Parts: sequence; C-alpha cells; structure tokens
Amino acid sequence: MGKSAEVHSTIGEALIAEGVITEAQLVRALRVQKALEEPRQISDVLVDLGYAKRQTVTEAIAKYGSTMRLGEMLVEQGIISAETLEMALVTQKERGILIGEALIYQGAINERTLTQNIANQARVPFIEPSFSMIDSEVLRGVSPAFLEQNLFVPFSKSDDGIVTVVVSVLDAEETRRAIGELFHDRYELALGPEEAIKATIADFQRFRQGTDGDAKSQGDAVVDVVNHLFSQAIEEGASDIHIEPMAHKVRVRYRIDGVLVYKTDLPQNMLAKIISRIKILAECNITEHQRHQGGRILFKHGAKEIDLRLSIYVTVNGESAVLRVLNKDLALVTLDELGMTSTMLERFREDVLDLPTGVVLITGPTGSGKTTTLYSAIDYCNDISCKIITAEDPVEFTIEGIVQCAIHEKVGRSFDMTLREIVRQDPDIIVMGEIRDKVTANVAIQAALTGHKVYSTFHTEDTIGGLLRLIDMEIETFLISSTVISVVAQRLLRRICAHCSTPYVPSAKEVQLIDLDMQDVREHEYQRGRGCGHCSYTGYRGRVAVYELLVLNEPVKEAILQKKTAHEIRQISVETTGLVSMREDGVAKVVKGVTTFEEVMKHTPRTFGMRSLRQILTLCQ
Repeated sequence: MGKSAEVHSTIGEALIAEGVITEAQLVRALRVQKALEEPRQISDVLVDLGYAKRQTVTEAIAKYGSTMRLGEMLVEQGIISAETLEMALVTQKERGILIGEALIYQGAINERTLTQNIANQARVPFIEPSFSMIDSEVLRGVSPAFLEQNLFVPFSKSDDGIVTVVVSVLDAEETRRAIGELFHDRYELALGPEEAIKATIADFQRFRQGTDGDAKSQGDAVVDVVNHLFSQAIEEGASDIHIEPMAHKVRVRYRIDGVLVYKTDLPQNMLAKIISRIKILAECNITEHQRHQGGRILFKHGAKEIDLRLSIYVTVNGESAVLRVLNKDLALVTLDELGMTSTMLERFREDVLDLPTGVVLITGPTGSGKTTTLYSAIDYCNDISCKIITAEDPVEFTIEGIVQCAIHEKVGRSFDMTLREIVRQDPDIIVMGEIRDKVTANVAIQAALTGHKVYSTFHTEDTIGGLLRLIDMEIETFLISSTVISVVAQRLLRRICAHCSTPYVPSAKEVQLIDLDMQDVREHEYQRGRGCGHCSYTGYRGRVAVYELLVLNEPVKEAILQKKTAHEIRQISVETTGLVSMREDGVAKVVKGVTTFEEVMKHTPRTFGMRSLRQILTLCQ
C-alpha cells in the first residue's frame, strides 16, 4: 500500500472501466509516479497529467469502492496521506483495532467522514438520521430502550414493505439479529454516524415520555423529510439544496460557503415521493416527468418566510431537484467588515469612494461577492447631500435614502431604457447592477464624462482583465483612461472554523505551488480546521474576501492608450501603484490564521512574479 513500485492500480483500473483514461495513459502515469523523487498517489499523477479530473476520480472511488481497501480509498481521495496510513496500520496492529478506529485514534479523520467512506465501500446509503425525518409508521410498537440496547434506528418503509434501517456498524451480529426479529428480515441496511443514531433514539425517548411533544407529528413521512432538509439547509447557511438521484440511492448535498457539502443519502424508493412533494409546494406539474421544470416555494421557517427557487432536471436516474435559498434577512456588510487590509481600505476610501466623478468597476466571477462590495460602497457614499440612483436585476438589498429600481423586462422596464432615464433624474451617483455589453459600457462612460460617479460590476478574472474587456468591447482607449478611476477584483475564500482550528505545518508542495520560499514560510505559524459539527466536518465556516485594488495613475493610463498587453499593464501597475494581487492578499490572510494555502491556490488566479512573503506582509498591513 502506498508504494509507487506497484505494477497495477485499483483506481486506475476503475477509471479505465469508466472510459475516463486508456490503458496506455495508466501505464505512462505509473511510470511517472515511479520516477518521482517525492512519492505521490496515482490519482494525483493522473490529474496533474491532465488525464482525469479530481471530481472524476472521486466519483470513480465512490462507484468502485467495494473493490478497494478502506485505507486505499482514503489516500486516493487525499483525505489522509500514505504516511498517515502507514502509522495507522502500526497502531492497528499494536492495539488490535480496526484501521478506521486507528485513524480516528490518531486524529487523522473524523467519524462522519470515515462512515461515509465505509458506506461507499459497502455500496450502502450513508444516512445521518434525525428524529424529525423518521417515518412514524416504522416506530410503531418499537421501544426506544430496544433501539438503544441494539444501536439502530428504523428510518423509512417502501411501498413493498421493506424497511430501511440505519446502523453504525454493518457487521454487528447482535444488532442484525435484533433487526431481523423486529422486521422479519424484510429490511435493508444504511450506515450512519453513531452519535446521530444515539441522538435520534434520545429524541424518540423524549417524545414517548411527552417531554418534547412538538418534536414530531404523526404526519406524512415525506412531508417531514422535505421540511427537515429545508430547515437544516437554512440553519446551516446553505445557498443551495441539491437532491440528486443516483443508481441505488438519493444523495443530498448543501452548498455552504460556496462549496458542496455531502449531507446524507436517502433510500432510492423515496425519490418519487420527495420530488412530488417539492413540486406540489412549487405549484409545478406533478404528472410531468419527461421535461425540466422550475418554480418557487415560500417556506415558513420560524418567524421568517424563506424564498426557495426550484429547478427540476430530468436525469437517467430520475428527476433531480436544486433549490436556491434566497434569504432576504442577510445584513448589509459595512466597508470595515469586507476584509480589506487597513492599507487597502484607506486607499479605497480616499482615492476611489471620496472622488466625485469617474467609473468604479467591481469584477470577479459569479458568486465572488461583487454585489456585497458594491452595496457596501454605495452605503458608504449614502449622504443627505448626495442623490444615488440604481438600476438592478434584481434588487438584493434595500438601503434607506437610495432610489432603487428593479429591471422588469416583461412590463417594458428594460435595462437599456432604465439607463437612459436615469440621467434625467439628476443623480450624483449612478449604480448599474452589471455592465453587460457595449451599450451599457458606453452609458457608464458617457455618464462619467458628464460629471457623474458610476459604480458597476463586471465579469472578468482580475483588475487588468476589466480594462482589457472594455477595450475588447470597442470602447475608445482615451475614454477608458479618462473616466475609469479604479477597478476592484475579488474572490471569496472559506474561513477556518473557529471551533476546530488547530496548528499545522504547510507541506513543501503547498509552498512550492504558491511560489513562496520555504525558509520565509517557516518563520510563521499556521492553522487549519480538523472538521467538527459546527462546520459540517469541512474545517471551514464562513467566508472572507480577498481583493486586488487598482487605482489608475498616469503610467497605467498611458499603457491603456498604447494598448499594451495585460502582462505589461500589470507590471506597470505593480511597479507604480503598489498593486497587490488577490493571491498575495490571500497569502497574508493565511499567515493571519484566517484561511489556508489550499483555499488560496484553489480560488485565486496565479500571480507571476510573486513577491516574497516579507514584502507581502509589509504591503498587507
């Protein structure tokens, strides 16, 4: 296990079976792996060579897990290192325990992640039970004490009478005997965390004793499951709920802090009922199963009404549902809370926001936090002596004292028409939700030329890309250089969970990939999250923005007029304006214990000619 001299690869053979790679590519990858000075897993080599994507490897591991050893699965997914596995094998032998128990004992993995992988390996659903999700029919005549004694929980019952039962250990003979006696061998097993099973049994006990009577109604089981999934997603701050049909189960994932988090599986026989319930709530056609559908659900959660936007997508395994969670109660973020360094924030205020005219562009891909930064800037400028008017699609925050307009194409309130009318409203500041094309770009430029201040968002990779995209839209370079005063680029990185933060030492590979000097890196201490219940076992909770602030000066304007390349404009910006890249800003936040090198590498564009760590920390004070 873990030796690069192996002549075969289980994961490689799985990828060949899936048609992802060829036999020749696997042979070459194995040769490359063998020649490496620093041992690496074959999955990493295949990804680096461009033969496979990381997601494809993960899916193949999930599908072919039954042919792999548990330790091999964990190593190939990058959950543990080969060295960690070797130490766990020693611990396993010394203490006479299972390999999973040895890994938990070492603190290398948590119970939830281990259970998920054992479920994949055994080809059974992973279900994290909650009492509010349980089908009340399967609990009739069952004693909480009996469940506690044998450590299992009945979950649901199919139309043909098969009961899905959640256990923490698949091969516990006493538990299986008890389940067989209760359901006469008409059952299927699912695997779940022991802690969740015990908590569910405890809730059942309280319900029986009448001490928590509101915990569960004797209503429809599918209604309870759907309500639980919606409520749990809202409570955990998810932006999207994914209910995905697989070959033998239904997978549920939440997008939390921009990343999909695997929450639980559900029995495959529940899919049709769950989708039908969701369609009823969204007023979709419940008899239609061949066409994609969309809808809207207003879900009551406590005292709040949460807007859920539904998309039903027809797949080979059934209908898949994705619900976008729109929480209107999110608070407006102030400038000080954005996450800019004090030096950058001071410059943003004085050299950008306080200027009376010009165009300010906030750029980044979808989901990078552009709108949040835009509203923070508007809120800062909101003053009794200043008229601010917006054209947005849609209006995401309502700010007192600002004239806000929502675009509505169906009634003729188009973006173009609204922008033409804006200038007749005698504004000081115009806010355009997004520059979409040459027409809207020209409106922004012309408004700035007539003495207005214009804010807008733009979809580009970085600050220099924002300038070049305007040129690509055939906006004259002299107009760009005379009106655009600043471009802000940004990304969102996940914050380290405060509840499970622990010290760690970055690997040589991490430091090399981020173009830093190992000697400089070793002068500082670093943190990462182990994974806990507060962060859904991801090690991260919440997000922080990293920024790149370009304030145009004369050398940069001259470079635009001369239509220099992106590399040349960036070099001039770095040398004359002190431009700090998003990656450099991210590195500074890693040193401060806010995020990790892994997040910085994954979400920020690469910076060529990266400054030294000492220079970065000096600039990012």
